Parts: sequence; structure tokens; C-alpha cells
Amino acid sequence: MTKDRTGPVRRLVVAPHCDDEVLGCGGLLAKYTGECGVVVLAAPDRVRSKEFDEAREVLGYSASWLLDLPDGSVGTDMTALVGMIDHVVDECRPQEVYLPFPSLHQDHVAAYEAGMRASRMAMGTRHWFTPTVLIYDVAAYDLVLYPSDLRWNHFESLTEAQVDLKAEAFSCYQSQLAAGPHAANEMKTTARSLGSQRQIAFAEQYALVRTIR
Repeated sequence: MTKDRTGPVRRLVVAPHCDDEVLGCGGLLAKYTGECGVVVLAAPDRVRSKEFDEAREVLGYSASWLLDLPDGSVGTDMTALVGMIDHVVDECRPQEVYLPFPSLHQDHVAAYEAGMRASRMAMGTRHWFTPTVLIYDVAAYDLVLYPSDLRWNHFESLTEAQVDLKAEAFSCYQSQLAAGPHAANEMKTTARSLGSQRQIAFAEQYALVRTIR
């Protein structure tokens, strides 16, 4: 596990790969710059690692952890994965944890399942019980094909400037850009559509698993 620029973290984003944090939570990261941290499960290559740093600079958050697990098989040892996420959660004690929708990608399924287990209530007092758990949307995959009872029922209001930062941050991932029509190329349009349906300018969507108020 590698760690960089850690600090107080109120909102922790669990990302299967470098770029998922921007696709799903880029607006949130831009909105709550000083409160956010990102933990990435799969080890990036040198190019993607540089892109991750560039995207982080654009969004402005500082706390990050890289678990450096094999790309494509981060969930091979689920017990170890849960333990690693547990360690990060116990270290930063966030009020909110953001997990990826368990889409058709095996690493996203593993990240969701491990993150949910790390968010459990445990018998011991040393385990941090995160009050709020939300699921984020990574528009690179077709969510309709994956059975789930999750519903997009929580919407983060964003400004145009925050959405523009999200798009700029994703443009840092030149190795991951898709050509032609693709949801990842329509971030601003999607954010505007999600917002207008709720009488706000722009939004990101999340599924609320639990919250304690």
C-alpha cells in the first residue's frame, strides 16, 4: 500500500481503478476539495499513475491511497482486500464512504463488496463504523444489465465550474479516453440533465445505502 498527501478525510471515495474516482465522483471531489480522499485498488502503470496525479491536482484534493493490487483481479483475495480497506477507513475515519456501482467489471464488483464489508458494524470497538454509505455511477459500463435493488436516490448539486473541473480532470486520463459517442465524453450534458430533472443546474447521482443523522 502506498499513501500520499494524507490528511483529515470526511468523504472517502473507493475507486477500483485510477479514473473511476473522476467518472463517478469528480464533481463531489471538486466541490468538497479539502474534505475528500481517494483510495484506488488496482495498481496503475506509470502512465496512468501520472494521469492520476494530474487529475488530482485539477480537482484539488490531497489525501490518497494506492493499494497496488493486480488490475483485473483486485478481489482474488477478498479477505485481504477488505482488510486493506478497513485499514484506510480506520486511519481516516470518514463520515461518508463512496463505493462504485457493482457493474459488469469484476474489479467494480469486488470494490463494492469489499467496501460494503468494510462498512459493516463490527463487534470490536476499534473498527470504524462509517455513518453514511453511498454508491456512485461509473457511466463507462451498462448498469441496466446488472441486477441490483440500488436506486439513484441521492443527488449532489454542482455548479458549472465544478462540472468543468470534473471534465478537465478526466481529460488528464489520455490513456483512457474513448473515441466517438460515449457516456464519458458527455459529462457536462449528463450532469446538466440530472440537475434539470431536480430543478438545479447540474448534479451527480448516487444510491444511498444508509445514513445516520
